[in-house]
Amino acid sequence: MQFYDFLPAPNPLIQATDPEMNTKITQIKKRDEYNERDSSKNLWDYFTDNKQNLVYQRYDNYPWSMIPLNNHRFTASCFFDCRKLISLNREIKLTEFQSVLYKNLFPSTMKQKEFKPLQLEQENKNYSGLKFDSHYESSNLFASFRIGHNEYDLIMQNDTNSKGHTQWFYFSVENTQKNALVTFNIINFIKNESLFNLGQRPVIYSIKSNKTRGIGWIKAGTNVVYFKNKYKRENSTIKTYYTLSFSYKFEYSNDKVYFAQCYPYTYSQLNSFIDRVIKTNQFSTVKDLCKTITKSQCPLITIGKGKKAILLMARQHPGETPSSYAIEGAMEFLIRNCIEAEMLRNHFTFYIIPMINPDGVIFGNYRCNLSGTDLNRIWVNPHKEIHDSVWYIRDLIKQINQSTELSMIIDFHGHSKKFNSFFYANNGADQLKLFPLICSKISKMVNLKDCSFSIHESKKKTARAALQEEVKSGYIYTLESSFHAYKRQFSQDFNDIHYKELGVDIILSIFKLFQQEMFQSTFEQNINFKLPNTINSQQNNDLDIFIKNYDLSQLQLNQDDSGSDSNPEEDVLQDQEQLSIIESRKQSKAQLITKKKIIKIDKSTQTDISHYQNLMLDEKVLSKIEEQVKALRKNNNLETIGILGNDVEFQEGQKCEFQQTDISLQQILGKMQVFHVRVSNKNSMFQHQFTTQSSKPVVIVLKNPYSKQQLQQNQLTTLQQEQLSIKNRRRVASINGRASIESKRLANERKYSIQHYQQEKYHGQSYQYNTPMNFMSQDTTFDKIANISKIRFNEKQVVKNQF
Repeated sequence: MQFYDFLPAPNPLIQATDPEMNTKITQIKKRDEYNERDSSKNLWDYFTDNKQNLVYQRYDNYPWSMIPLNNHRFTASCFFDCRKLISLNREIKLTEFQSVLYKNLFPSTMKQKEFKPLQLEQENKNYSGLKFDSHYESSNLFASFRIGHNEYDLIMQNDTNSKGHTQWFYFSVENTQKNALVTFNIINFIKNESLFNLGQRPVIYSIKSNKTRGIGWIKAGTNVVYFKNKYKRENSTIKTYYTLSFSYKFEYSNDKVYFAQCYPYTYSQLNSFIDRVIKTNQFSTVKDLCKTITKSQCPLITIGKGKKAILLMARQHPGETPSSYAIEGAMEFLIRNCIEAEMLRNHFTFYIIPMINPDGVIFGNYRCNLSGTDLNRIWVNPHKEIHDSVWYIRDLIKQINQSTELSMIIDFHGHSKKFNSFFYANNGADQLKLFPLICSKISKMVNLKDCSFSIHESKKKTARAALQEEVKSGYIYTLESSFHAYKRQFSQDFNDIHYKELGVDIILSIFKLFQQEMFQSTFEQNINFKLPNTINSQQNNDLDIFIKNYDLSQLQLNQDDSGSDSNPEEDVLQDQEQLSIIESRKQSKAQLITKKKIIKIDKSTQTDISHYQNLMLDEKVLSKIEEQVKALRKNNNLETIGILGNDVEFQEGQKCEFQQTDISLQQILGKMQVFHVRVSNKNSMFQHQFTTQSSKPVVIVLKNPYSKQQLQQNQLTTLQQEQLSIKNRRRVASINGRASIESKRLANERKYSIQHYQQEKYHGQSYQYNTPMNFMSQDTTFDKIANISKIRFNEKQVVKNQF
């Protein structure tokens, strides 16, 4: 094993480009690069301008692309109520992703849109371009546009229930042509800096290359550039998106090729490793820490039977795949048959959570879980249902500290802006510097000068800050690993094997940190010292001498971690926005009732009725109407209905048909001055009296020939009015909602209907006391009634505007 000297902090590099590549990059930038004179467009404008170029879309997110609280729409976002998903009480499979979203996950404040398969351009027989796909685990391509013969613009899907967090990408293409050089432009990235401008390239996997030559994931691509584009972000009037552009030359025709930001590590890959390696090993056990929002299992792996405990965890952020490879390498080393692993297993119990956020990993998120929460920002007070794994880890730590001592916590992450691997710690105490110092000597990938020992204000709720008091020794770290490369004499690209080696180096560093403590207790344990050593005696002695002679107080490290890859961003939903999605806002009962009324009104507005007033109609008018109705019953083919000398013509092609009934029109209408009826074959309370041969609405207008003065002169006594009211008045629900809907609700509750009028006539008094008419005095003038109707209409409009 080789030890490494200290490395200087890396200086910013400028990607060397030859003149031809520089020309191509200039051409790519010319179309989309940010320009202050032309920076008013957003991605919705892009969709509108390029509809004809759309070849692929993951799903139609239109019903869910708006935050309910502020009615603001985001191009590639999906907002839904997580509690509905939790209530399903079953695991959501990847193949069910679309159907479950359409059926269960839309917010209740939005109108559900029926699931309809998208008609994609790439499915046409005459289509000759690349065929895209992202309907598989951890993929996140939302839409692709063909803007040239061999050039495509791509939009990545935002993290679920968030306003962005687009930095991870993973998609595949088919229908390739050999030697075709194709350019891909991802136009909705959010970070202002990227290692893609410092030499990083996408990782690529070819099915045919793997079958013929055994080649797996490789870093490839040319003309790689990352720049600020002209498309404004939906939640900002100033900030714009960034474009990642790269080209790739296909080696085979009719091949399927995958593209990703970094080496993918899926939830299925983790389960395969557990089944293949962990469950078959005698030193380890596996159980479920908890069930996630989608009822997926969050595994907890235990290795060793020591009296003290060490906690290792990874993938809080789904897009940081290097952390999974590193923690897998650490687990592989801990179950080895070597002296270091044997001593660690006997002295410590390792609790390992290799994937804290499996839901985010499955659905292709970069930073959040399904609730849109950055799990590394809620460790102070996690919610048991929404932040399930974090809550259960905190509970696990409490259980550990009740029975033993938690000696160390390491949280594995990935970094998209820096080179090397490095640590973040909470303070610059000499004791905390020792472990990174050992790591930098053992691992060629750890750079001590990149480490930071402080807590930025934005990191107060991260795991290493919130769990500080749970670790008495203070050994709690965040390990960051670059997506791109580590640097010694020259830059060396990371690959999956390097990340696993880093995990091994971390465990060896833990061994070296606690070596003296473990040797003091080996006499009480059965240690097989015949096992091979990973670190030979000479290397071990050299490292001991170096650590003993090194003055940690003179080691000056970075005291600012604000440049971390986990800076707070605008893409997380605010508390009020979260509450609006999970329906936790407390609304008054009156508002909720009014909202239901408005919804019912909207469903019944398919009519040509424009006006309705609930007024008084004289008894003589009712009797004359009744006579006309009897006459109309004898002739079902009348084209017009004459009412009080005023004929109202039917619409062309309409006919009137009256069915026999025992209920007189006088009993139905009550005392009405003006009544507009919507006549149809369905959804009409008068369908038993008036039906037509067409479903189109017909309006019948009853006009009052008596003046206001005549009506006032003919008023009856109070007793007579009550008797007439009990006998003849019946509340008729307004179709356009201007009359009281509460009366209709009360009528429905009593199952009041025309057919049962005779049986329930004795209940008429209790019913009529609840109608709005009883709140009006009998001497109310028509002007007063009209004013009351106008006020009610205005009140309804005010309440409706609140929603």
